[in-house]
Amino acid sequence: MSPPGKMWVVRGKCMQPVMPLANGATPWYSSQYAALPESYAQDASLEIAWSSIALEQGNIAGEAIIPFISQGLEGFDINEPEDWLLPEHYIAKGEVCLPAISLSLYLLNK
Repeated sequence: MSPPGKMWVVRGKCMQPVMPLANGATPWYSSQYAALPESYAQDASLEIAWSSIALEQGNIAGEAIIPFISQGLEGFDINEPEDWLLPEHYIAKGEVCLPAISLSLYLLNK
């Protein structure tokens, strides 16, 4: 897993830490990665929610969020055109492949 990020937001002409917490007297943004708490970044590899949550709360997170911690490339997320470069590289090198699907096609009656 990659180390936790030191995240910032821009407010006006200044930057401020997203989470202005401290590890003792040292702010998190001035701490070494090894001293930071383990953290996780959200990706869009898997999201499951009851439809009622989305309809009633207007989001898919709800209030009780259960983690699914992906391993390796299973959490890889494509958001920008350049994000295609990495999977194309892995596929070209034969390092990854899509799983075989053994289901027959579902045909709609016309």
